[in-house]
Amino acid sequence: MIGIRMEIHDSQFTIDAGRYRMRIIRDGFRYGFEQPGIPNTVVPHAVSGLSFAASEEGTPLPVKTCTLLSHDEDAAYFQVENTAGSVAQVAIHFYERHIRFQITPVLEGSCVIEARVGPLSPIYGLGDYGSQVDTVMTEMPPSRGKLDIPARECASLVGYMRHDMVNQGTNMRFISNFSVCPAHQFAQVLFEEGSKRVAFTEDQTMLGVGRSAKIGSLYYFMGAMNEIYADYKRIRELEGYVDKKPKYSMFRVGWEAYGSLGWNTNQAEVQGAIDEYLNRGYELAWGVIGSGFWKGDRTSKYEGETTSFNIWDNEFEADRNDGLPNPRFPDVDGLLTFFEQRGVELILGLRNHFKAPEGDGGYHHALYNGPYMEEAAARGYLLKQADGELVRITNAQFPTGTLYVLDSRNPEALGWFVSKAETWRVKGFKEDAMIYTKHYADGNWNKLNEELMDRGYCVIVRNSAYSVPGDLIRINDTYYGTGAAYHFDQDRVPINLLNIAASGASNLYPDITGGTPKTDPALPSYQNYFVRNAMLNAVTPAMSMGRKPWDMQHPDYEAWVKKAADWHNRYAPYIYSAVLDGYRTGYPHAMTPLHIAYPHDPATYGLINRTTRQYEWLLGPSMLAAPLYGNDFDTAEKRDVYLPEGKWIDYETGECFQGPRILKDYPVPMWKIPIFIGGQGVVVFIERGGGEYYAEVYPVASPGTVYTYTHVDGRTQSSIVHRNEGWNPATLRIRCPEGQVEFRYRALTGSFRFRFKPGQPYEIVGGL
Repeated sequence: MIGIRMEIHDSQFTIDAGRYRMRIIRDGFRYGFEQPGIPNTVVPHAVSGLSFAASEEGTPLPVKTCTLLSHDEDAAYFQVENTAGSVAQVAIHFYERHIRFQITPVLEGSCVIEARVGPLSPIYGLGDYGSQVDTVMTEMPPSRGKLDIPARECASLVGYMRHDMVNQGTNMRFISNFSVCPAHQFAQVLFEEGSKRVAFTEDQTMLGVGRSAKIGSLYYFMGAMNEIYADYKRIRELEGYVDKKPKYSMFRVGWEAYGSLGWNTNQAEVQGAIDEYLNRGYELAWGVIGSGFWKGDRTSKYEGETTSFNIWDNEFEADRNDGLPNPRFPDVDGLLTFFEQRGVELILGLRNHFKAPEGDGGYHHALYNGPYMEEAAARGYLLKQADGELVRITNAQFPTGTLYVLDSRNPEALGWFVSKAETWRVKGFKEDAMIYTKHYADGNWNKLNEELMDRGYCVIVRNSAYSVPGDLIRINDTYYGTGAAYHFDQDRVPINLLNIAASGASNLYPDITGGTPKTDPALPSYQNYFVRNAMLNAVTPAMSMGRKPWDMQHPDYEAWVKKAADWHNRYAPYIYSAVLDGYRTGYPHAMTPLHIAYPHDPATYGLINRTTRQYEWLLGPSMLAAPLYGNDFDTAEKRDVYLPEGKWIDYETGECFQGPRILKDYPVPMWKIPIFIGGQGVVVFIERGGGEYYAEVYPVASPGTVYTYTHVDGRTQSSIVHRNEGWNPATLRIRCPEGQVEFRYRALTGSFRFRFKPGQPYEIVGGL
């Protein structure tokens, strides 16, 4: 109990919770928040704080009056009445740095309910939806195919509005309405798996539901950014949306067959591509075969799918017309051995649905799909609607026809499904369902991915609600192009990534380097894209290859792509340590938008936009990434780079700058790793081939700074403490419990490099 103090006045109530004050104006139940020492207050809405009505009425009606029913040391209870005379019960629970709203209209059936404060700017987050334009003509998918919504102009979500936010495939699969306002040190989230509403306009900041009996879990958070994200992580896990501890191997460079072969995978070309990469000196830790490993003609609507468990395409079939090898995967044991011998983790695509029988509009085939759909149906393992009818997906990217969906919240169904997935005998799964039919079960994927992680599998998540129960969260497919549509829009990529990061997830994967194999690799514009895309991906938490860089027939460009991949692998230990920091704390350490890292610096608020294209973030505590990227990839050679407070060193040139400042027209040639070193000034890296670990200390941090590193085993921790008085290499010393540590001084960057033993504490002294 925090012991709130409530003051009751004629026109308002004030609740003092210590770290914040809440004010509720009786007229309209209008509420806002103040925090001591924070100049930007969260003001009440001008008309009403709540609106509600029965769902069939469509438009929620504003509350006009409220009555305090009771209050105690940590809660207050109200009754409110809207303009139609309908009433609702409101419970507000107060905690040290956040509050919880529960709003229950006294109405039959489902309701539309909205809770709102006044306008807030800037505001960031909203998961996948945070990559889209402010408003859309329709939120309903077509009868066939996807709702293709354009990408937005900037990261700030001011102007944004949706009335039916829900998973509907494509670029709407990581579903979260968490939204954060750094200037106000304020954030909000509403946990709901069905229809959600949002409006961040010039007159309101609103979260709501579209078809629910109540709002049970609306939270407002206050405090410093690290406090807000820590509280949000704890609350979302209490609400049932848990993160899972990522594995190191997934933050080394991987490979995806889709980038090389599209949908037309086969064993010979998969193994050939992997060996080509390895023979050219690439180090690959994991490889994905997303499709085509199942049985059946790829042009047939009766072909298998990812839930055709252990039914590989390993036997010849007559009368095929897909032009692919027959069979596509003739030696499954040989395939598994191939990956094992090369130290590459084999990951298969996995979707959570089954083909329905033809009598129900599906194309289930006993030979190609096996008995699994019938078994799941007979055991009651399929997802159902509230009325008991099966959820029927009639519009999906793959496969064709009606689909049934696993009910992953049924523990028996979940255990059964995962036991069947295990028969594929691989190391992990790329979860990649793309369901366009709205079925209002956003969290249905979470439990499945959690269970796969608990059994030790590598998991690439695409569909999820609020949390990341996997190693990586992938944004939607990226393609070569200059913005003709969402997937061909290069400015969408960093905006998408950074708004998911602002939503509390930083174990991010920006999709396959080089896009898909549909573009002529000799096209100069595509070659420029390939290199710029590689440099972008290298400085994000996860990176994969697909398209073969040597197909460009351009030795320099090929070398620069490899440079990017090698750099990512070199610093994977440092990146993984930041990922684990995010997993433990909820704060997006591995990819921190500058407006989150520097919330008191207004210059950071508008950087992420498609005009100036100052796409920047912190990659862990010591690196600032500033890649040159966007729809001008084919022509741009310079960017305005914003450096926040502190000392920053160009990773490649060693040039030193003091922030805050803008580097006007700063050259970013294609060959350059777009990184500045600053912050805590310590990085850990590994030599090629899994050799020795090294730490490098740059002369940027002040005395007392502590860098804490978590090793690739996910447990062992080391610290490097700055106790030095200067950076003179003649007098600086590095010590550990075993004695003085030898180091190599690099004059270019003024840095000190030494062999690093995980688990040891180090301190830096001297230097005058």
